[in-house]
Amino acid sequence: MKPSLHPSAKPEKIKDGSAAVTIYVDKTELRKGYRLVYWHGRQRIRKYFGDYPSAKSEARRVLANLRAGRVEAATANISDLDQLGRAKRTLAEIGVSLEKAVHDFTHAHKLLAGRNVPSFVQTQLERIGSIRDASVAQVAEEMIADKTNRGRGQNWIKDLRNFLIGTAAPRLKKPIMAVTLEDLEETLTKYSGRTRNNKISFLVQLFNFAKGRYLPENEKTVAHKLDRDAVRPSEVEIWTPEEAKKILDTAYEDELGFFAIAMFSGIRTCEICTLDWSQVKPHSDPDESHIEVKAAGSKMKLGRRIVPILPPLAAYLKKIQPPKSGLIIPNMRMEKRMSEMGIRSKIAWKKNASRHSFGSYRMADIKNVYQVAEEMGNSPAMVKKHYFQAVTKAEASKFWAIRP
Repeated sequence: MKPSLHPSAKPEKIKDGSAAVTIYVDKTELRKGYRLVYWHGRQRIRKYFGDYPSAKSEARRVLANLRAGRVEAATANISDLDQLGRAKRTLAEIGVSLEKAVHDFTHAHKLLAGRNVPSFVQTQLERIGSIRDASVAQVAEEMIADKTNRGRGQNWIKDLRNFLIGTAAPRLKKPIMAVTLEDLEETLTKYSGRTRNNKISFLVQLFNFAKGRYLPENEKTVAHKLDRDAVRPSEVEIWTPEEAKKILDTAYEDELGFFAIAMFSGIRTCEICTLDWSQVKPHSDPDESHIEVKAAGSKMKLGRRIVPILPPLAAYLKKIQPPKSGLIIPNMRMEKRMSEMGIRSKIAWKKNASRHSFGSYRMADIKNVYQVAEEMGNSPAMVKKHYFQAVTKAEASKFWAIRP
Protein backbone atom coordinates (compact mmCIF):
# COMPACT_ATOMS: atom_id res chain seq x y z
CA MET A 1 0.00 0.00 0.00
CA LYS A 2 1.30 3.43 -0.92
CA PRO A 3 2.01 5.40 2.28
CA SER A 4 0.10 8.64 2.81
CA LEU A 5 1.74 12.04 2.82
CA HIS A 6 1.18 12.20 6.53
CA PRO A 7 2.05 8.76 7.88
CA SER A 8 1.72 7.78 11.47
CA ALA A 9 4.58 7.92 13.89
CA LYS A 10 5.38 4.30 13.09
CA PRO A 11 8.73 3.88 11.21
CA GLU A 12 8.42 2.98 7.51
CA LYS A 13 10.96 0.44 6.23
CA ILE A 14 11.58 0.41 2.49
CA LYS A 15 13.51 -2.47 0.89
CA ASP A 16 14.98 -3.17 -2.54
CA GLY A 17 16.61 -6.58 -2.57
CA SER A 18 19.20 -6.71 0.21
CA ALA A 19 19.28 -2.92 0.57
CA ALA A 20 16.94 -1.24 3.05
CA VAL A 21 16.28 2.26 4.43
CA THR A 22 13.95 3.37 7.17
CA ILE A 23 11.98 6.61 7.43
CA TYR A 24 11.28 7.81 10.97
CA VAL A 25 8.92 10.58 12.00
CA ASP A 26 10.52 13.06 14.40
CA LYS A 27 8.11 14.92 16.68
CA THR A 28 10.40 16.08 19.45
CA GLU A 29 10.71 19.60 20.80
CA LEU A 30 14.07 19.95 19.07
CA ARG A 31 13.19 18.57 15.68
CA LYS A 32 10.05 17.89 13.67
CA GLY A 33 10.15 16.21 10.31
CA TYR A 34 11.43 12.99 8.78
CA ARG A 35 14.66 11.07 9.36
CA LEU A 36 16.09 8.70 6.74
CA VAL A 37 18.30 5.99 8.24
CA TYR A 38 20.36 3.20 6.59
CA TRP A 39 23.60 1.30 7.12
CA HIS A 40 26.77 1.67 5.08
CA GLY A 41 28.94 -1.20 6.29
CA ARG A 42 29.24 -0.60 10.03
CA GLN A 43 28.39 3.08 9.73
CA ARG A 44 24.84 4.27 10.42
CA ILE A 45 23.87 7.10 8.03
CA ARG A 46 21.16 9.65 8.95
CA LYS A 47 19.60 12.32 6.73
CA TYR A 48 16.88 14.79 7.81
CA PHE A 49 14.02 16.27 5.74
CA GLY A 50 11.27 18.75 6.50
CA ASP A 51 8.61 16.98 4.46
CA TYR A 52 7.71 13.41 3.69
CA PRO A 53 7.84 13.50 -0.16
CA SER A 54 11.49 14.66 -0.04
CA ALA A 55 12.36 11.89 2.40
CA LYS A 56 10.63 9.28 0.27
CA SER A 57 12.29 10.50 -2.96
CA GLU A 58 15.71 10.39 -1.33
CA ALA A 59 14.98 6.91 0.01
CA ARG A 60 14.35 5.61 -3.51
CA ARG A 61 17.52 7.24 -4.81
CA VAL A 62 19.63 5.83 -1.99
CA LEU A 63 18.20 2.35 -2.48
CA ALA A 64 18.93 2.43 -6.21
CA ASN A 65 22.53 3.52 -5.64
CA LEU A 66 23.11 1.03 -2.84
CA ARG A 67 21.85 -1.81 -4.96
CA ALA A 68 24.05 -0.72 -7.91
CA GLY A 69 27.07 -0.46 -5.64
CA ARG A 70 27.28 3.35 -5.94
CA VAL A 71 27.89 3.94 -2.24
CA GLU A 72 29.39 7.43 -2.60
CA ALA A 73 26.37 8.61 -4.57
CA ALA A 74 24.01 7.02 -2.04
CA THR A 75 25.64 8.76 0.90
CA ALA A 76 25.80 12.20 -0.78
CA ASN A 77 23.56 14.86 0.73
CA ILE A 78 21.18 17.11 -1.15
CA SER A 79 23.63 20.03 -1.14
CA ASP A 80 26.34 17.86 -2.74
CA LEU A 81 23.94 16.70 -5.41
CA ASP A 82 22.87 20.27 -6.20
CA GLN A 83 26.52 21.31 -6.58
CA LEU A 84 27.18 18.32 -8.80
CA GLY A 85 24.24 19.19 -11.03
CA ARG A 86 25.31 22.81 -11.39
CA ALA A 87 28.90 21.78 -12.17
CA LYS A 88 27.79 19.36 -14.89
CA ARG A 89 25.53 21.97 -16.50
CA THR A 90 28.37 24.51 -16.53
CA LEU A 91 30.84 22.06 -18.07
CA ALA A 92 28.30 20.97 -20.68
CA GLU A 93 28.54 24.47 -22.17
CA ILE A 94 32.20 23.87 -23.12
CA GLY A 95 31.94 20.14 -23.80
CA VAL A 96 34.20 18.99 -20.96
CA SER A 97 33.38 16.08 -18.65
CA LEU A 98 33.31 16.57 -14.91
CA GLU A 99 36.02 13.95 -14.44
CA LYS A 100 38.43 15.71 -16.86
CA ALA A 101 37.72 19.12 -15.35
CA VAL A 102 38.50 17.87 -11.85
CA HIS A 103 41.65 16.08 -13.06
CA ASP A 104 42.99 19.13 -14.94
CA PHE A 105 42.22 21.58 -12.15
CA THR A 106 43.81 19.35 -9.52
CA HIS A 107 46.93 18.92 -11.66
CA ALA A 108 47.18 22.69 -12.24
CA HIS A 109 46.63 23.39 -8.55
CA LYS A 110 49.49 21.07 -7.62
CA LEU A 111 51.82 22.57 -10.23
CA LEU A 112 51.09 26.06 -8.95
CA ALA A 113 51.67 24.98 -5.34
CA GLY A 114 48.29 26.23 -4.23
CA ARG A 115 48.31 29.55 -6.07
CA ASN A 116 45.06 30.79 -7.55
CA VAL A 117 44.66 28.96 -10.87
CA PRO A 118 42.36 31.45 -12.72
CA SER A 119 44.55 34.40 -11.68
CA PHE A 120 47.70 32.63 -12.87
CA VAL A 121 46.09 31.76 -16.21
CA GLN A 122 44.94 35.35 -16.69
CA THR A 123 48.44 36.64 -15.99
CA GLN A 124 49.96 34.22 -18.51
CA LEU A 125 47.45 35.17 -21.19
CA GLU A 126 48.35 38.82 -20.73
CA ARG A 127 52.05 37.90 -20.99
CA ILE A 128 51.93 35.78 -24.14
CA GLY A 129 49.43 37.88 -26.08
CA SER A 130 48.08 36.38 -29.30
CA ILE A 131 50.78 33.78 -29.91
CA ARG A 132 49.74 30.41 -31.32
CA ASP A 133 50.65 26.83 -30.50
CA ALA A 134 53.07 25.07 -32.84
CA SER A 135 55.36 22.07 -32.47
CA VAL A 136 59.13 22.34 -32.73
CA ALA A 137 58.95 20.51 -36.07
CA GLN A 138 56.41 22.99 -37.47
CA VAL A 139 58.45 26.02 -36.42
CA ALA A 140 61.63 24.45 -37.81
CA GLU A 141 60.00 23.82 -41.21
CA GLU A 142 58.76 27.42 -41.33
CA MET A 143 62.18 28.80 -40.47
CA ILE A 144 64.00 26.60 -42.98
CA ALA A 145 61.58 27.70 -45.73
CA ASP A 146 62.13 31.34 -44.75
CA LYS A 147 65.94 31.03 -44.75
CA THR A 148 65.85 29.20 -48.08
CA ASN A 149 63.74 31.96 -49.64
CA ARG A 150 66.21 34.53 -48.30
CA GLY A 151 69.05 32.84 -50.18
CA ARG A 152 71.00 31.16 -47.39
CA GLY A 153 73.63 28.67 -48.54
CA GLN A 154 72.55 25.13 -49.40
CA ASN A 155 75.14 23.49 -47.14
CA TRP A 156 74.04 25.60 -44.18
CA ILE A 157 70.39 24.83 -44.87
CA LYS A 158 71.24 21.12 -45.08
CA ASP A 159 73.04 21.17 -41.71
CA LEU A 160 70.15 23.15 -40.20
CA ARG A 161 67.56 20.66 -41.45
CA ASN A 162 69.57 17.60 -40.40
CA PHE A 163 69.80 18.84 -36.82
CA LEU A 164 66.43 20.52 -36.27
CA ILE A 165 64.22 18.11 -38.24
CA GLY A 166 66.33 14.98 -38.03
CA THR A 167 67.55 15.20 -34.43
CA ALA A 168 65.82 17.87 -32.32
CA ALA A 169 62.18 17.62 -33.43
CA PRO A 170 61.81 13.85 -32.76
CA ARG A 171 63.10 14.44 -29.20
CA LEU A 172 60.96 17.54 -28.61
CA LYS A 173 57.47 16.30 -29.43
CA LYS A 174 55.66 19.18 -27.76
CA PRO A 175 54.69 22.81 -28.49
CA ILE A 176 57.76 25.04 -28.64
CA MET A 177 56.19 27.12 -25.84
CA ALA A 178 56.41 24.07 -23.54
CA VAL A 179 60.06 23.20 -24.26
CA THR A 180 62.24 23.45 -21.15
CA LEU A 181 65.94 23.99 -20.62
CA GLU A 182 66.18 20.37 -19.48
CA ASP A 183 64.59 19.24 -22.78
CA LEU A 184 67.24 21.09 -24.79
CA GLU A 185 70.11 19.82 -22.65
CA GLU A 186 68.90 16.26 -23.19
CA THR A 187 68.82 16.89 -26.95
CA LEU A 188 72.43 18.12 -26.84
CA THR A 189 73.74 15.28 -24.67
CA LYS A 190 75.92 13.66 -27.33
CA TYR A 191 77.53 16.92 -28.48
CA SER A 192 80.50 18.77 -27.00
CA GLY A 193 82.99 21.50 -27.83
CA ARG A 194 82.59 23.41 -31.06
CA THR A 195 79.94 20.96 -32.33
CA ARG A 196 77.74 21.60 -29.28
CA ASN A 197 78.17 25.35 -29.74
CA ASN A 198 77.13 25.09 -33.38
CA LYS A 199 73.99 23.14 -32.44
CA ILE A 200 73.16 25.74 -29.79
CA SER A 201 73.42 28.43 -32.48
CA PHE A 202 70.83 26.54 -34.54
CA LEU A 203 68.49 26.34 -31.53
CA VAL A 204 68.92 30.03 -30.75
CA GLN A 205 68.00 30.89 -34.35
CA LEU A 206 64.93 28.64 -34.12
CA PHE A 207 63.67 30.22 -30.90
CA ASN A 208 64.42 33.74 -32.17
CA PHE A 209 62.36 32.95 -35.27
CA ALA A 210 59.47 31.78 -33.05
CA LYS A 211 59.34 35.05 -31.08
CA GLY A 212 56.15 36.98 -31.71
CA ARG A 213 54.61 33.99 -33.49
CA TYR A 214 54.78 31.13 -31.02
CA LEU A 215 56.78 32.63 -28.14
CA PRO A 216 56.52 35.95 -26.24
CA GLU A 217 58.21 38.73 -28.20
CA ASN A 218 60.33 40.37 -25.52
CA GLU A 219 61.45 37.48 -23.32
CA LYS A 220 64.67 35.52 -23.11
CA THR A 221 64.06 32.03 -24.48
CA VAL A 222 65.28 28.75 -22.99
CA ALA A 223 67.68 28.37 -25.95
CA HIS A 224 69.46 31.57 -24.88
CA LYS A 225 70.03 30.06 -21.43
CA LEU A 226 72.09 27.15 -22.79
CA ASP A 227 75.74 27.22 -21.75
CA ARG A 228 78.29 26.94 -24.51
CA ASP A 229 81.47 24.90 -24.12
CA ALA A 230 84.79 26.67 -23.83
CA VAL A 231 86.74 25.86 -26.99
CA ARG A 232 90.47 26.40 -27.22
CA PRO A 233 91.68 27.67 -30.58
CA SER A 234 93.05 24.76 -32.59
CA GLU A 235 96.18 24.89 -34.69
CA VAL A 236 95.42 24.87 -38.41
CA GLU A 237 96.78 21.90 -40.34
CA ILE A 238 98.79 22.65 -43.47
CA TRP A 239 100.77 20.75 -46.07
CA THR A 240 104.53 20.90 -45.96
CA PRO A 241 106.05 21.96 -49.31
CA GLU A 242 107.08 18.31 -49.85
CA GLU A 243 103.54 17.03 -49.17
CA ALA A 244 101.99 19.67 -51.43
CA LYS A 245 104.30 18.69 -54.29
CA LYS A 246 103.57 14.99 -53.81
CA ILE A 247 99.80 15.60 -53.88
CA LEU A 248 100.03 17.55 -57.12
CA ASP A 249 102.32 14.93 -58.69
CA THR A 250 99.85 12.17 -57.73
CA ALA A 251 96.72 13.95 -58.98
CA TYR A 252 94.88 12.51 -61.99
CA GLU A 253 94.65 14.67 -65.09
CA ASP A 254 90.97 15.53 -64.59
CA GLU A 255 91.48 16.59 -60.95
CA LEU A 256 94.82 18.42 -61.16
CA GLY A 257 93.10 21.76 -61.81
CA PHE A 258 91.03 21.37 -58.64
CA PHE A 259 94.03 20.55 -56.42
CA ALA A 260 96.26 23.24 -57.93
CA ILE A 261 93.63 25.97 -57.50
CA ALA A 262 92.87 24.82 -53.94
CA MET A 263 96.56 24.79 -53.04
CA PHE A 264 97.71 28.07 -54.59
CA SER A 265 94.65 30.34 -54.46
CA GLY A 266 93.05 29.54 -51.08
CA ILE A 267 89.61 29.34 -52.67
CA ARG A 268 87.25 27.18 -50.60
CA THR A 269 86.29 23.71 -51.82
CA CYS A 270 82.59 24.67 -51.98
CA GLU A 271 83.52 27.72 -54.08
CA ILE A 272 85.72 25.74 -56.47
CA CYS A 273 82.80 23.35 -56.99
CA THR A 274 80.83 26.22 -58.57
CA LEU A 275 83.72 27.64 -60.60
CA ASP A 276 83.71 27.51 -64.39
CA TRP A 277 86.92 27.58 -66.39
CA SER A 278 85.69 30.84 -67.96
CA GLN A 279 86.26 32.46 -64.54
CA VAL A 280 89.93 31.40 -64.55
CA LYS A 281 91.77 34.06 -66.55
CA PRO A 282 95.53 33.56 -66.87
CA HIS A 283 97.40 36.44 -68.54
CA SER A 284 100.91 37.23 -69.66
CA ASP A 285 100.82 40.23 -67.34
CA PRO A 286 100.84 38.86 -63.77
CA ASP A 287 98.79 41.84 -62.57
CA GLU A 288 96.00 40.89 -64.98
CA SER A 289 96.08 37.15 -64.26
CA HIS A 290 93.25 36.26 -61.87
CA ILE A 291 90.32 34.04 -60.88
CA GLU A 292 86.90 35.63 -60.50
CA VAL A 293 84.83 34.25 -57.62
CA LYS A 294 81.30 35.48 -58.27
CA ALA A 295 79.00 36.60 -55.50
CA ALA A 296 76.54 33.78 -56.21
CA GLY A 297 79.28 31.20 -55.78
CA SER A 298 80.99 32.68 -52.73
CA LYS A 299 80.43 31.22 -49.31
CA MET A 300 77.37 32.75 -47.58
CA LYS A 301 77.07 35.15 -50.57
CA LEU A 302 79.84 37.41 -49.21
CA GLY A 303 80.30 39.09 -52.57
CA ARG A 304 82.47 38.96 -55.68
CA ARG A 305 86.24 38.87 -55.23
CA ILE A 306 89.30 38.72 -57.46
CA VAL A 307 91.97 36.17 -56.55
CA PRO A 308 95.40 36.58 -58.17
CA ILE A 309 96.89 33.69 -60.12
CA LEU A 310 100.31 33.37 -58.49
CA PRO A 311 103.36 31.88 -60.31
CA PRO A 312 102.95 28.24 -59.09
CA LEU A 313 99.30 28.14 -60.17
CA ALA A 314 100.13 29.84 -63.46
CA ALA A 315 102.68 27.09 -64.16
CA TYR A 316 100.16 24.32 -63.46
CA LEU A 317 97.49 26.01 -65.61
CA LYS A 318 99.99 26.19 -68.46
CA LYS A 319 100.54 22.43 -68.07
CA ILE A 320 96.80 21.67 -67.87
CA GLN A 321 95.82 23.83 -70.85
CA PRO A 322 92.23 24.12 -69.53
CA PRO A 323 89.21 24.60 -71.83
CA LYS A 324 87.61 28.03 -72.19
CA SER A 325 84.52 26.92 -70.28
CA GLY A 326 83.08 24.05 -68.26
CA LEU A 327 83.16 23.03 -64.62
CA ILE A 328 86.60 22.73 -63.06
CA ILE A 329 85.73 19.77 -60.85
CA PRO A 330 85.51 16.26 -62.38
CA ASN A 331 82.41 15.50 -60.27
CA MET A 332 80.47 16.89 -57.32
CA ARG A 333 81.84 14.35 -54.83
CA MET A 334 85.26 15.91 -54.31
CA GLU A 335 85.33 14.80 -50.66
CA LYS A 336 85.66 11.24 -51.94
CA ARG A 337 88.36 12.28 -54.42
CA MET A 338 90.33 13.98 -51.63
CA SER A 339 90.07 10.89 -49.45
CA GLU A 340 91.31 8.72 -52.32
CA MET A 341 94.15 11.19 -52.92
CA GLY A 342 95.37 10.66 -49.36
CA ILE A 343 95.47 6.90 -49.95
CA ARG A 344 97.28 7.18 -53.32
CA SER A 345 99.85 9.69 -52.09
CA LYS A 346 100.26 7.86 -48.75
CA ILE A 347 99.66 11.12 -46.90
CA ALA A 348 97.19 11.37 -44.02
CA TRP A 349 94.53 13.71 -45.39
CA LYS A 350 94.05 16.94 -43.44
CA LYS A 351 90.72 18.74 -43.71
CA ASN A 352 90.98 22.18 -45.40
CA ALA A 353 94.79 21.88 -45.40
CA SER A 354 95.09 23.28 -48.93
CA ARG A 355 93.27 26.50 -48.00
CA HIS A 356 95.14 26.73 -44.70
CA SER A 357 98.44 26.20 -46.52
CA PHE A 358 97.71 29.08 -48.88
CA GLY A 359 96.82 31.39 -45.98
CA SER A 360 99.88 30.45 -43.91
CA TYR A 361 102.45 30.61 -46.71
CA ARG A 362 100.90 33.76 -48.22
CA MET A 363 101.03 35.59 -44.87
CA ALA A 364 104.65 34.56 -44.36
CA ASP A 365 105.45 35.82 -47.87
CA ILE A 366 103.74 39.25 -48.00
CA LYS A 367 102.89 39.89 -44.30
CA ASN A 368 99.78 41.86 -45.28
CA VAL A 369 96.77 40.59 -43.33
CA TYR A 370 94.30 42.78 -45.24
CA GLN A 371 95.42 41.60 -48.68
CA VAL A 372 95.36 37.94 -47.62
CA ALA A 373 91.90 38.42 -46.11
CA GLU A 374 90.66 39.96 -49.36
CA GLU A 375 92.10 37.13 -51.46
CA MET A 376 90.65 34.41 -49.20
CA GLY A 377 87.25 36.04 -48.68
CA ASN A 378 87.80 36.14 -44.93
CA SER A 379 88.02 38.73 -42.16
CA PRO A 380 91.40 40.23 -41.22
CA ALA A 381 90.84 39.08 -37.63
CA MET A 382 90.34 35.47 -38.74
CA VAL A 383 93.40 35.57 -41.00
CA LYS A 384 95.56 36.98 -38.22
CA LYS A 385 94.23 34.43 -35.71
CA HIS A 386 94.96 31.39 -37.88
CA TYR A 387 97.75 32.28 -40.29
CA PHE A 388 100.00 34.93 -38.74
CA GLN A 389 103.45 33.43 -37.95
CA ALA A 390 102.19 29.93 -38.77
CA VAL A 391 105.25 29.16 -40.96
CA THR A 392 108.70 30.61 -41.52
CA LYS A 393 109.81 32.72 -44.45
CA ALA A 394 112.08 29.88 -45.60
CA GLU A 395 109.22 27.36 -45.62
CA ALA A 396 107.10 29.82 -47.58
CA SER A 397 109.85 30.20 -50.19
CA LYS A 398 109.90 26.42 -50.73
CA PHE A 399 106.11 26.31 -51.09
CA TRP A 400 105.92 29.12 -53.65
CA ALA A 401 108.80 27.52 -55.62
CA ILE A 402 106.71 24.41 -56.39
CA ARG A 403 106.34 23.77 -60.12
CA PRO A 404 105.05 20.85 -62.27
